[in-house]
Amino acid sequence: MNATRMKTYTALTLFAMIFALASCENKEASNLEDLKSERDSLKTVRETADHRIGELDSLIAELDSTADRILITTFATNPGEFRHYFEVYGNVESDKTATLMADNPGMVREVLVSEGDNVKRGQLLVRLDAEVYDRNLAELQTSLDLAKTLYEKQKRLWDQQIGSEVQFLEAKNRKEGLQNAIATLQQQKGKSDIRAPFDGIADKIFLKMGEMAGMQTPVARVVNLDQLYINADVSERYMGQLKEGDQASVIINRNDTIASKISRIGNYINPNNRSFEVRVDIEGEVGLIKPNSLVVLKLNDYRQDSTVTVPSSLIMQDGSGRNYIYVVEKDHNQRDIAKKVQIKSGMSYQGKTVIAEGITGQERIIDKGSRSVRDGDLVEEVNI
Repeated sequence: MNATRMKTYTALTLFAMIFALASCENKEASNLEDLKSERDSLKTVRETADHRIGELDSLIAELDSTADRILITTFATNPGEFRHYFEVYGNVESDKTATLMADNPGMVREVLVSEGDNVKRGQLLVRLDAEVYDRNLAELQTSLDLAKTLYEKQKRLWDQQIGSEVQFLEAKNRKEGLQNAIATLQQQKGKSDIRAPFDGIADKIFLKMGEMAGMQTPVARVVNLDQLYINADVSERYMGQLKEGDQASVIINRNDTIASKISRIGNYINPNNRSFEVRVDIEGEVGLIKPNSLVVLKLNDYRQDSTVTVPSSLIMQDGSGRNYIYVVEKDHNQRDIAKKVQIKSGMSYQGKTVIAEGITGQERIIDKGSRSVRDGDLVEEVNI
């Protein structure tokens, strides 16, 4: 009896046993032991039948060239660089932004620039009324002229050994005292002139001609946009993961991006929000941002030069919470089948996840169709 006929005979025997046992269902069992015996016999028959069905399915799959194959796409997992970034809000600042105050009270006599004009360091922007200083200076100048005349005459007499030394010294002291008083008054008068402290733009003129400027009253604002930088507060959880010189991107209005680097990392943790300060310089002329603009900083906190990554959407979890993906392998008949591979995933960024364990980077990962296959399914790769 050949193997095929033997297997057929076994199957017929199983069916006969099932029929015989089923025919006894209607007979009333004599006791509990008979019921248990009948149940165990049926279990044995069922297990034998299930095992044989599995064998037959495998044989049919090997011999049936028309078996359905699940269509899939794949991609190669080549190790490469992986970078992770996080985003924080930052404020644009400039060390050359000055609001100029009036040190002396006075009325605005003259506005010499318009808003938006380029100005140079020391250039006169606004002149306040200084008439009181002018009158005082005129009086002091008259007194100084007389003091000079008396001093010169006293000096000539003293050179001729005429008169006393005390008279000469008094004349000299009076002249020099008036000269110092005039210099001091001229310096005070100069505070009535509002001048640019550095090269930049006259961004705002707060007062108009004829208006009164009190002490510490804002008169004008000068801004220099050549040296802008960004300050951002970063959570202390990133302390140690950032360093000076790391790459940073400045995102403006969620569209325009400027490449830069971290120029400074603060050494103090703010106890109010548990953060430290990071500074990013902006190089070159940037017309899209101004001082006090709110921008987004994208900072690189993790980098790995050679690692395997896969799309995060392909990673699935089983009932035990273990991650897995499907790859394509060959069965013993050299047919492509889906193989379930358990993995250990790492950090993710922009839809890519690092695979720390489970694959080497030489596999073909199932992409489209990964949610339709099961472990061991026949698959056919197509190009889409």
